[in-house]
Amino acid sequence: MSESDQLPDHVRDAFQVGAGPAEQLSEAWDYGFRVGNTVFSKVLSPETAAWSSKTREGLKPEGVRVVRPIRSTDGRFVVAGWRASVFSTGNVAKRVDETVVAALRLADALVKSHAPEPVDNVFHRADIRAWEEQPGQIGQLLRPIDRVNQVGHADMLATTLYSATQPPAVTDLVPVLRPHGFTAALVIVDGLLLGAVDEGILGRFSHLPDIESLLLRAFLFRRNIQELSENNDPNIISNLNRVENTLVSYVSDKL
Repeated sequence: MSESDQLPDHVRDAFQVGAGPAEQLSEAWDYGFRVGNTVFSKVLSPETAAWSSKTREGLKPEGVRVVRPIRSTDGRFVVAGWRASVFSTGNVAKRVDETVVAALRLADALVKSHAPEPVDNVFHRADIRAWEEQPGQIGQLLRPIDRVNQVGHADMLATTLYSATQPPAVTDLVPVLRPHGFTAALVIVDGLLLGAVDEGILGRFSHLPDIESLLLRAFLFRRNIQELSENNDPNIISNLNRVENTLVSYVSDKL
């Protein structure tokens, strides 16, 4: 089956995109298909995908481009399990510090947004578990965070594109309801897990409120996903152990 055959004609028609070659894109676009200036992506949760599209439609963070959704001819965001967005140039890059700044600006813009109803999946369960009482050394290092929860983005580093000197572009929103700096903390943890940034990033953003506890919660979230999905890839486990040791050492020294 060719790539273009995987994108149904009736979905193209619904979003007013005619015939043409379909180019499969990267993870940043959920491995969707680009036809001209339109990207079609399969959705796992229609409700969450519709929420992301509706939120992105009017979101204007300072210094951050947001990929705009495309509505179908009858005004829907999701048709037969597919959504459409306007293509934006760029690639995911190892510009982790810049993405942390973008995450903070995105959180500012999302402060009044309402989260969708949570979907009972591995990610939701991993998030809940990360914010429960923790045993062991990490549990001893955690401190209460006396701030309200707000909508954040749980996968920012993987969905942020860079193109030359243009502002970063965010292709999607993966909702998570936690304090303001949690999205930034996830970016830092993900950058460390990927080996995309040096450990000095912890000091560079040490001024953020409650960042030590947010980093530990973000790490627990990622570790929980690995455990709940039973992903026993030795490289993933090794990276998790490495970052856990880094964070425990850093936070211990700060307390």
